[in-house]
Amino acid sequence: MTQPLAFVFPGQGSQKVGMGRAVYESSPNARRTFEEANDVLGYPLSEVCFAGPAERLDDTATAQPAILTTSVAVLEALAERTAALGRRITEGLDPRGVAALPADLRPSFVAGHSLGEFTALVAAGVLTFADALRLVAERGRLAATKGARGAMAAIVGLSATEVEEVIREVAPDGRTVVANDNGPAQVTIAGDADSVEGVMEALRRRGAKRIVPLRISGPFHFPPMGRIGGELRQFMDGLRFREPVVPVVANINGLPHASAETIPDALVRHLAQRVEWLRSVKFMREGGASTFVEIGAGQVVSGLVKRIVDARTLAVSDPPSIADLVAKLRGAS
Repeated sequence: MTQPLAFVFPGQGSQKVGMGRAVYESSPNARRTFEEANDVLGYPLSEVCFAGPAERLDDTATAQPAILTTSVAVLEALAERTAALGRRITEGLDPRGVAALPADLRPSFVAGHSLGEFTALVAAGVLTFADALRLVAERGRLAATKGARGAMAAIVGLSATEVEEVIREVAPDGRTVVANDNGPAQVTIAGDADSVEGVMEALRRRGAKRIVPLRISGPFHFPPMGRIGGELRQFMDGLRFREPVVPVVANINGLPHASAETIPDALVRHLAQRVEWLRSVKFMREGGASTFVEIGAGQVVSGLVKRIVDARTLAVSDPPSIADLVAKLRGAS
């Protein structure tokens, strides 16, 4: 008997040159996913994913659609292997999402870490892949041209409460905030570059085990990034948001989106509000999910899950890991 599943999707920072190449070369549906991305965006995103340069892949405007596309391509490769469908589960005007997977591989929840929430919306059939691509491309464009400037850093070894105490002591002016509550002892901060630098120094003195500046072009989940919210909301008015086929746990509160009509406003708030990843994972675990499957490049998100709850974690990014996932979930190993 299979364990109840949650599918989780990575966000910015998971990008790496070469991502997605293996599923592109082995899965016709994954290949069509990358080809659709190239057509929608008007440039060869697949080439940047597969060959770089890393500097371009790290740029927010490219990284965001690249991460989304890679995760969707891996999901399509999984579906192709298990569902024997003639067309992609994210294709066309009426996407079927994970409801098209066999019952034993269908998740009870989907969620994405930061940018990964947009992938979760595709997986749940809320947005077509093409519309999600256009949305993250516009989000990245607005952030790069009109959004906040600054820095982000991952803090290991301190809780969100402890980090907030330090921020209140050394940066009480709101120029640095906790952007992601990633687990009991892993937090991301965001803010103006000089303020973030000062907070990092103070956190080292407080006893942070590790501090890692993040590869970002602008600080997300930071109140000044909310200045692009109006234009992003206007762009979303031209998109169709469907009711999710499976609950999508929202970053902003760690609870499922109430309905399709509430999602655009939540995505606007997502620009400026904290990612409540710890709360999201606990909600899914308490809701019965005992196996968390990360779909996309890397294993960052499954690593975070391990630090939050007692659950099995699996990660899929290429054909061997897809085969291993199916075997494990179906009890072959």
